[in-house]
Order: sequence, then C-alpha cells, then structure tokens
Amino acid sequence: MTSHERNQNKWREFCFDLIAAAKDDILEDPYQDMIEQGLRQLNWSKANGEICPKERLKIGNRKQLEPDITLKINERSVFVIEVKRPSNKLTDDNILQLVSYMRQRQVPYGLYIGDRIALFYDDSIHQPTEVWGVKLDSEADEGWRFVDFFARGSFSAERLETFCKERMNEIHTSMGLRDIAGRLAENEGDAILKEIVEHYLVGMKQYDRGLITRFLNQYKFSAQFICQEEETKEEISKENEIGQQSYYVLVKRARSKNGSNSRDNTKYSIDGGTNYFGKNRIVREIIIRYLELHPKMTYRQLEQVFPDEMQGSYGVVRSLDELNEMEHDSKDLATRYMMKEDELLRTADGVRFAVCNQWGAYNIPNIFRLMEKWGWSLIKEEK
Repeated sequence: MTSHERNQNKWREFCFDLIAAAKDDILEDPYQDMIEQGLRQLNWSKANGEICPKERLKIGNRKQLEPDITLKINERSVFVIEVKRPSNKLTDDNILQLVSYMRQRQVPYGLYIGDRIALFYDDSIHQPTEVWGVKLDSEADEGWRFVDFFARGSFSAERLETFCKERMNEIHTSMGLRDIAGRLAENEGDAILKEIVEHYLVGMKQYDRGLITRFLNQYKFSAQFICQEEETKEEISKENEIGQQSYYVLVKRARSKNGSNSRDNTKYSIDGGTNYFGKNRIVREIIIRYLELHPKMTYRQLEQVFPDEMQGSYGVVRSLDELNEMEHDSKDLATRYMMKEDELLRTADGVRFAVCNQWGAYNIPNIFRLMEKWGWSLIKEEK
C-alpha cells in the first residue's frame, strides 16, 4: 500500500463520525469532541498537552480569547482550529474569529471545521486567505492531503508554510489576472498597458519616471480579446486628431449573443428604486449606507469589511494619505477613485477616504454577495 493510500484510509477514519454528525446536525460541543478524537487517531496526544481545547488567552485586564482547539508541539503552538457545528456555513465573522486566534497564538495557520475543512494562512502582508479546503466526504480527492499535512508524525511547519506561500501566490496571481482581464473587458486597455510599460521601464530598467510618463502620454494603446473562432488579425496604426500615434494590441474580445461588444450599463438601486446608479457609483452608495448603520466604524474596520481583494489591484477604498503617497499623478488617480471634495467620505476616527470607481461584471458580484449576506435588497433598473 502506498503512502497516498494509507493517508486516504486515515482520512476515512478521521471524517467517518463527522459525516454521521453532519447528518444529525449535532451541536458544536459534541462535534468538537469528535474532532478531538479524530486528532488522537492522527497521533496527537491530549495527555501530553498537544491537544489543548478551550485554552484561555488573556488580552489586557478584562478581555480574553478562547480558541476551540490549539495544537502544540513541545508546548509551542503550531496551529489553531475554529470549530462550528456541521450545519454552519463559513462566514466573514468566523474567519475574523479564527484569524484573531492565529494572531494571538502567533501562528500563521488556522483550520476552520464546520460543514467542511478550510485552511487559512496569514503572511502578515496580504489579507488572511483560505488557501486550501476539503469537503467532509470519505472519498474526497484531497482527503489524503489533510492527513499528510496534519497528522502528528508528518506535520512540518516549514513544509506547510511552503505550500501556503505557493497557494497564496497562485491565488493573488489569479486575482490579479482577473482584474486585468476585467479592466480590458471594460475598455481600459490604454490605462493598463501603460501601467505595465511604465512598471517595466521605471521599475525594472530604472528610467526616469517623469520622462517615461510624458513619453507614454503621446501614445494610445488598445486591447481586444482573441476568440478561438476568429483567427484573422489586423494591425492598425493611425493618426488621431492631435497627431498622436495610436497602437492597437489585438487580443480580441468575446462577443455577446447579438454580435456586439457593447458595455453593460445596468443601473442599480439600494433604496427601493428611488435612486439608481451604475456599477462605478453604486459601491459608494453601499458604503455610505453601511457607515450610516455603523456610525462608530473606524477606517481599519471598514477595510476589513471591504477588503482590497473584492475589487482587485485598486482596492475598494483608499485613504487620502494612501492616495497622496501613490506614485501616480492626480489626474490618473482621479480616473480610478471618486476624489472630488463632495465625493470623499469619512469614518468615525476621522479618516477621509475615496471609493474606487473601477467596477465591472468581473468584480461587482463580490459587493452584491455582501449585500445578500446582510439581507439588503438590490433592484436592477428595468429597460
């Protein structure tokens, strides 16, 4: 029997009772007892202080945290587990709770175990991210990996960190590519291609930024998505009205059913249909309403509610201090964020900030899913 097969068999043993518990929808405490028993089957010792349930962590004089399970080796915490009953669906609050335990225990890994198992990684640079997960299914393809990573005999913090870093890089690369693809689909080829060229010439070649900016402003770039059905390519080079040369990078855009490349100009309302806004402005209205409902919210808390990943490379919100530090001219920033004086917003701790206006079909659903979770209603304008 191979090590892969042995690990898969151990996985079946680990999740056998958990699967039965999910069918009965048992409460959290007996569910945790089953998880602890499963960890003992993976050779973690409760008697030797390796499995530590409900260990209280003091924060200041009054507050305390109580991770559901902390796993230790030689009295040093190696990862924590947040347990929820098997009917629980992972929420942002669950994630924040788990991350708070990870940071208090100073470990970069945490497991959520509820309706499924999810591994979270916190590298102190990006937002804590789910980098891996597996269903509670005895034949789950990734079950063997859970045993390989988290059985006592094979556990290695260094190996797990290498895996998490690789997954984090893959995830952020994919998000970045989706952001680029979305911006290209929204006819932003000129801006994004100039950013790429500028990054290469200034960041890699160490050319003077001012000269490069003036140089690129003399040109216009465009991108077109190339479909598999279409193989013809056309090189276009023409003079515009002010004599600037225009170059078109042909990457061909997928066409809609009626054969057009028209943009989606759908408008939305969050006030019952009184006011409607396009995708680039509805997010600001959502944040205004959220702040009205949470008048004591700080800017840092707002960033956690609306993390950068929901938008992409520009982020959902940026403080004026952050924007002033960015290496972009004010005209460029004004095309990415709502920065007019009457558009700026302020949190309870006095931080003034701008909302990004770069929203399209590729990222606006992230905001709408938040609204759905809050129970807010969204109305599409009927055309």
